[in-house]
Amino acid sequence: MIWTATLAAACLAAEGIPDVRKAPPAVFPSTITARGKAWRYELYDVRFPSPVKSRFEANDTVWATLYKPRVPRAKPAAVLLLPVMAAPNDWIEERFALLLVAQGYTVLQLELPFQFRRIPGKGVLSGQVFLARRSDPLRRNFTQAVLDARRALDWLRGSGLVEPQRIAVVGISLGALVGSTLLSVDPTPAGGLLLLGGADFPSMIMNGQMTREFASRTGLHEDALRGAFRGLDPMDFREQNRGKRVFLVNVRNDLVIPLPNALKLKESFPDSRQLLLPLGHYTAMLHLLWMPAYASWKVGALLPE
Repeated sequence: MIWTATLAAACLAAEGIPDVRKAPPAVFPSTITARGKAWRYELYDVRFPSPVKSRFEANDTVWATLYKPRVPRAKPAAVLLLPVMAAPNDWIEERFALLLVAQGYTVLQLELPFQFRRIPGKGVLSGQVFLARRSDPLRRNFTQAVLDARRALDWLRGSGLVEPQRIAVVGISLGALVGSTLLSVDPTPAGGLLLLGGADFPSMIMNGQMTREFASRTGLHEDALRGAFRGLDPMDFREQNRGKRVFLVNVRNDLVIPLPNALKLKESFPDSRQLLLPLGHYTAMLHLLWMPAYASWKVGALLPE
């Protein structure tokens, strides 16, 4: 049987899982609450309902942190920042957000399903529930993440803070995986920067250091994962991704996102540019000495004045 993204979407719809290619309803309630001020920016909490319902009420409210520059750029622009999966805090994302907002960009830092204020209960670690024990819940969690990000783009476009066509996506690790699908299915971002991402999600889950043992212990099989991720993997959208402005950064000794998967992400965005650096997925933290500045530079290339 030959599978296509269209056929996969039809199967997902039959099982009650939304199609990520279909934009969620553009009209939805949201709240924004002031959190604090700094010299160069104002900080706000943003929340709105997720377009996908899970088994946990707390997970179905999407939270985000808004960094609003006190002196915006001449042509107001924004970055949707998508985070890593299971960090105990947002220290990594904050390094990028602070430099971007200092450059005059509005930054909306999203919390993905089961992270931080979306955890289902006390004692649960941030991001822990995202990596489900079966392929169907894993597919639903990833679908929710992508559609939450699509709704976050809608929120930015309707906020009045930026020019709607001047929004870029920056994703790190899990955020880069979600961002790669987001950029594949949503035509509205001006482009994206994906750090430590990959494609061919099933082989990545089966072979990556972080997920391989988990997959073996819980009985996940690659065939089931291939069915679950059809229509979600950026590899399914290679032709549609031609011409999209995407920058990729990966590390050669990454055991979490193996190098073959990093190279497949480049194949999934044929006109992208990929920077391959030394070190591994976690030792790549050393690149934080300069990577936020590099990200700001690349965002500037995606959103020229």
